[in-house]
Amino acid sequence: MRNWKNWLFPILTALTVTALALLPLRLSTLEDSKLTGTVHAEDLSEDSNFPFKPPDLPGRLWLLVQWQEMPENITIMSHELEGAERDRAMAQLREDLAELGSLLSPAARTLLLEIDGDSWEWSRHYLRDQTDLSSASFITASTHDKNQKAYLSATVDGESGQIVGLTFNNVSIEGIPCSVSSLELGKAILDRLGLDYTPEEDTGDVACFRLADCKSLFWITRHWTDLYFSFTVDWAAVDKEISVSYGREPTDAASMQKW
Repeated sequence: MRNWKNWLFPILTALTVTALALLPLRLSTLEDSKLTGTVHAEDLSEDSNFPFKPPDLPGRLWLLVQWQEMPENITIMSHELEGAERDRAMAQLREDLAELGSLLSPAARTLLLEIDGDSWEWSRHYLRDQTDLSSASFITASTHDKNQKAYLSATVDGESGQIVGLTFNNVSIEGIPCSVSSLELGKAILDRLGLDYTPEEDTGDVACFRLADCKSLFWITRHWTDLYFSFTVDWAAVDKEISVSYGREPTDAASMQKW
């Protein structure tokens, strides 16, 4: 009997220590099982440090074209702009449209500045490359002005505040007057952005430029009632980079090119 009592205290002590060691782990496991399979989102404040150390403009444009054509390669976080943040974005867009309009003609500049849509839609998008964790932000804005019979959609670089994508359609009788060709207008826009480029195609209304630094093409279309420009993936440059990394000759990627 005495021997049994001598063993009782050590056994109870061991059980107590084991329970204290395993209980927190078990509680954590149960909590994780409740959260598994659900999406957890956290609102991003305006002063968030994301994106962290965004690359230069060619790097940001590469993120942009991936978002547009290969979104599975990047992480995307978005929120709508409201209040003071939206007001600042509107003021910046108006300023950029004024500069862009100066490249067209006084009448076209007036058309761009007078657009006042019935319902503006504003969003900020944070993009992060999953391979190197480079990140950047872009603002998108769009509106439809019934009075002018016009539609405008713009993509603005979050770092420089400059327009890097635009769709402007005006079906009024005045149209979109422009005294320069698409090639000349494209050069002016790219020069303003400070990018190196090589003209690749020019049909009068449509022009294309290759930007080697960001594996992208720049397309611009100028018709009487439409003005459009955007960056797209340069599939030939992407194929060449992949081929070099594998030590083989590049293949012809012309059939893959989209615009």
